[in-house]
Amino acid sequence: MALAPKFAAHRLTFGQVAAASTEPLHTIEIFLDYVCPYSAKFYNTFYTGVAPKLNSSPLGSKVQVLFRHQVQPWHPSSTLVHEAGLAVQRAAAAAGTPALFWDFSAALFKDQKAYMDTNVVNEGRNATYKRLAALAEQTSEGKLKADAIYKELEIPNVPAADGSVNVGNAITNDLKLVIKAGRLVGVHVSPTVLFDGLVNNDVSSSWTVEQWIEYLEKVAV
Repeated sequence: MALAPKFAAHRLTFGQVAAASTEPLHTIEIFLDYVCPYSAKFYNTFYTGVAPKLNSSPLGSKVQVLFRHQVQPWHPSSTLVHEAGLAVQRAAAAAGTPALFWDFSAALFKDQKAYMDTNVVNEGRNATYKRLAALAEQTSEGKLKADAIYKELEIPNVPAADGSVNVGNAITNDLKLVIKAGRLVGVHVSPTVLFDGLVNNDVSSSWTVEQWIEYLEKVAV
């Protein structure tokens, strides 16, 4: 599936492949939910184990990875954490530093229990956003500012000028787009992986780094 330029930081490339490369590459799309334990296991293995190997292997020049936000409504806070991911993505894309998004995602998956049901049930929505914005600043070592990220996420507590009270935030339209992308290809749960546009249900969150490399050596030809 195509990637809109505004979501450029969702693209991860390896080795000598420049982020702006137009060469045809095999595409791995990973549909993940930040508050899904299986998604966290999947991401940790791929980002901390598989990605470094691809960076130092000729295999890495054949593939690219696209992060897809899989918001799952049975995890109510999923919307909030993915909005934060999208706010960080927006800032990372604007700065031309996609690693800020991928590192934030790694930190968010590591800290995901802090945003699960019992840890947010008595917390106001904007308070959760403030914690997420602080995590973005911490993860980026100050390259992202918590105040700027929070400004993208904050929900006003007064009606809009036209009287509307269902106003959303500055990220709402981006959220709609990524949700539509998942629906378009019929993705229902996380983690789900598409390889070159087709769902591959054989890929598992329990895969080891070695299993990933073996798989990619077979399909990325």
